[in-house]
Amino acid sequence: MDRVAARIGTMWRRMRHILAVAACLAPIALASAASAAPPEATRLFPPGAQRGTSVTVKVAGSFPVWPASAWTERPGTLWEPQPESGTFAVTVAPEAALGVHLVRFTTPEGATALRRFVVGHLPEIEETEPNDKPAAATAVGESVVVVNGVLGKGGDVDLYRVTLAAGETLVAQADANRLLGTAADLTLDVADARHSLLARNLDATGLDPRVVFTAPAAGDYFVRVYGFPETADATIGLAGGEAFVYRLTLSKRGFLVGTLPSAISQRTDPQVAVLGWKLPAENAPLPVPAAALAPSATGARRSVTVALDGIGGGVSLPVVEMPVVVVPQAEGGNAPPPVLFSGSLTAPKQRLVHRFTASKDMTYSLLVEGIAIGTAVDPLLAIEDGEGKRLAITDEPAGTLSWKAPADGVYAAIVRDRRGQSGPAHGYRLTIRPDLPGVKVSCDVDRASGEPGKPLELAITIGREHGFKDSLDIVLVDPPPGVTAAAVQSPPEGDAAKKVTLVMTAAEPFSGPIRVAARIAGTADAAPLPVRFGPEGVESVWLGIKAP
Repeated sequence: MDRVAARIGTMWRRMRHILAVAACLAPIALASAASAAPPEATRLFPPGAQRGTSVTVKVAGSFPVWPASAWTERPGTLWEPQPESGTFAVTVAPEAALGVHLVRFTTPEGATALRRFVVGHLPEIEETEPNDKPAAATAVGESVVVVNGVLGKGGDVDLYRVTLAAGETLVAQADANRLLGTAADLTLDVADARHSLLARNLDATGLDPRVVFTAPAAGDYFVRVYGFPETADATIGLAGGEAFVYRLTLSKRGFLVGTLPSAISQRTDPQVAVLGWKLPAENAPLPVPAAALAPSATGARRSVTVALDGIGGGVSLPVVEMPVVVVPQAEGGNAPPPVLFSGSLTAPKQRLVHRFTASKDMTYSLLVEGIAIGTAVDPLLAIEDGEGKRLAITDEPAGTLSWKAPADGVYAAIVRDRRGQSGPAHGYRLTIRPDLPGVKVSCDVDRASGEPGKPLELAITIGREHGFKDSLDIVLVDPPPGVTAAAVQSPPEGDAAKKVTLVMTAAEPFSGPIRVAARIAGTADAAPLPVRFGPEGVESVWLGIKAP
């Protein structure tokens, strides 16, 4: 009996110890729940969907509080949280704008950085793992399709099996770095059933590859996707990881790679001619709907994506304020800067002429873009006078040239490809601007968090160009009740001419976008210049103020 009593006594002491520890830990657990960390989103998978469809999207990262809400820059997608943490049912409206939609995820504790979700116009599937060997390759039977995939670990290779007739052309394009922001440098191979390499491409559109392959004989062919880090490191071997997501377009029905013009001016009623492989002969110029030109809710840099139904590919066109001129120009025509020329090299070793007017002693900045905007042109740029005398030349990869006009007159900017190549993918843009004083104002982050009543600092960078000397006031634009910040001034000289700190305070918990602008000091009626935030360059910062 004494032994039983002693055992009961020991058990009771242990139970009291457990209860005491639990009592001490309970408030800690409650405090942790009350002060959970903000959510983080490192990737979306799948990273896109066809408009008019629904898809389940898994958001990798961390969600200490669930469910979370989704906030999008523009209408067209509906994100509904599911019971599993980080999972959303996404419905894409039939009329949703094509291209990248920015989305962030929010909880009472804060918000994630902006992430990209692509709305497409083609049927979509997901890769089937494992598919790193020919026998296990993902079979693709559709004549045109987008495959959402991920190189899940180092050394990963994804294989897709496609059946082609003799003489049939397949265009394969992997979009990762440019479109999704994936930190990857992908490669595409095409091999036959005997594993013989028939085609390879590394960098057709920036760091993203595209292969145009015509089958020499009927049979099965294998498209291989693999990659390396965007920034080279000491690793020897193929790269991978959960963030190595891509969208692979496989098309036997044609492929759109460019348009003329390759930019949209706000000053015209836009329509574009299409460039690519195996495009329908009856294709008329595509009109760009006015609704597509509307600014996004975040003020993200504006662009319009155009595509052809049932045809692979699509083209993102920036919306610009200057006139856009399609090359070749009308006979005898010339354009005063600022102006954007849009052209395409259609013959080997072709040189295209862009005539523009210039004023004596005025300095002009010229920028020609080919590879930098995803085309195949490796551009060379030169300036000639009316007699054909060369005045300036650049063969730098960036394609930039600063030039001072020696006299009033009409000059010619000459563009050609470094290798003398041409074809449907050889489009380019040439922008010519006078070097007038101007300023760009930005902030490296697109979200900030704090507590009620405590100051929160934003570092604002002022990029003064071509002798811009005005003082600027950095101010909040239509802040919500309780959110305040004293205007901070950037004078024309000194350290504050380049960087200032805006100090905000929120009286109460708040979660939402805040706009900041720069105004020329002493000119309250002048149009404000928006401050652009984060890598996407949006015009608002997400402010998360949570209760302590």
